[in-house]
Amino acid sequence: MSLTTYNFLWGVVKFILPCYLDRRQKKGKEDIHRINERFGISKNNRPDGTLVWLHGTSVGESVAALALANSMRKNGYGINKKEIFLLTTNTLSAAKLIKDKIKKGLPAIHQYHPYDHPDFVSKFLGHWKPNMAVFLESDFWPNLIYLTANSKIPTILASSQMSDKSARFWTGFGFFLAKKIFGKVTDVLAVDPKQEALFKKLGAKNVKSLTSLKSIAEKPPINQNYIINLKKNLVKKKIILASSTHPGEEELMIKLADLLRKNSQDNVLIIIAPRQIRRSISIQNRVKSAGFDIKCRSKGDYPSKNDKFYLSDTMGEMGSLIEVADLVYVAGSMVPVGGHSPSEASQFGKPVIMGPHSEKCDAQIKDLVWSGGAIQIEKGPNMNENFLNNVFELISNKERLEDMGKNSLIASGYAQQRADEASIHLLELLNQSSIENVV
Repeated sequence: MSLTTYNFLWGVVKFILPCYLDRRQKKGKEDIHRINERFGISKNNRPDGTLVWLHGTSVGESVAALALANSMRKNGYGINKKEIFLLTTNTLSAAKLIKDKIKKGLPAIHQYHPYDHPDFVSKFLGHWKPNMAVFLESDFWPNLIYLTANSKIPTILASSQMSDKSARFWTGFGFFLAKKIFGKVTDVLAVDPKQEALFKKLGAKNVKSLTSLKSIAEKPPINQNYIINLKKNLVKKKIILASSTHPGEEELMIKLADLLRKNSQDNVLIIIAPRQIRRSISIQNRVKSAGFDIKCRSKGDYPSKNDKFYLSDTMGEMGSLIEVADLVYVAGSMVPVGGHSPSEASQFGKPVIMGPHSEKCDAQIKDLVWSGGAIQIEKGPNMNENFLNNVFELISNKERLEDMGKNSLIASGYAQQRADEASIHLLELLNQSSIENVV
């Protein structure tokens, strides 16, 4: 596929885009008051001074963008009031995350990114005129990258990685498009050597293996009163947290409870924190049908010393749950979802176990496994059995859990150092670009 062909397809899509956006509005996936931003039109004026544009589509990438912004601020950017960030997202949940940080003092403007028609992207760039663009993506919009780089704006792909599916497209049908797009960018900061080699193959010139910026997500807050109430009846219990579970993973937790009961391990509580709290009733019914009681956070319940399960079906308490856990299973990884980032557990110095489906966070979990802070179960016919046996062995070995926790915390600190390295590099590029523009 060539860029000309790609843009021809966008010319067709342009005619149906209003209907598409209307459907998304009705489903609650678009902000009805800001639809024009999808066409590169903004009601906000560009502020005077330096504007660094950070782009991340969804919550995961936006977390990485915020991590980078915080690191850049720590290293000097934003001290001058005329230095500001432009943060673009696609999803409403990512927008809410960004806007919350802006309210708390982040010097930034939020916009929804324009769709990838060249006219929309050109309007966006003509209005905002960023001094630097940093894309924190695993899915790449060709015009957004190409037209930015072609405008002589330093263009960096940071925390960069591709899923196996994306890599097959870009190295196959999209190879000529890839050469045109990635050959234009200033720098690529890939998450690992494998991704570094892939971007070089696709035509990127300045590629460096660094780390995933999702590894330095802001540490979630804890509620000390909630923690006290959680632990007051669990003095001698080990706590396993299954964080952000998906359908099929609660069944695995039930099998784990059966294994613990079979081996007379009565001192373990399993906390289930589902990815979608609307699944609360179905999870309760599933656990009860397996012969276990389960108390729920949404009902104001707290676990007692005889409980095997506790359901955390409210929002905003993951930090507290991680704090009380002895072992964290980072879910979405024993089912083909792609996994969730283990970085939050790592920041709390907690041992981590994950399944093989970690496409969305390969760099983070590989770093943790390498450091000795995590175990990842290999894919295969016996992976559920291997998972259960590994959890049983870990929860029975206090010393090993402590060692893994220490290693996990060390890995988190290492990730922060790499983020600072990235931000210093970006600030050097920004300064060099400013000097060249003056000359």
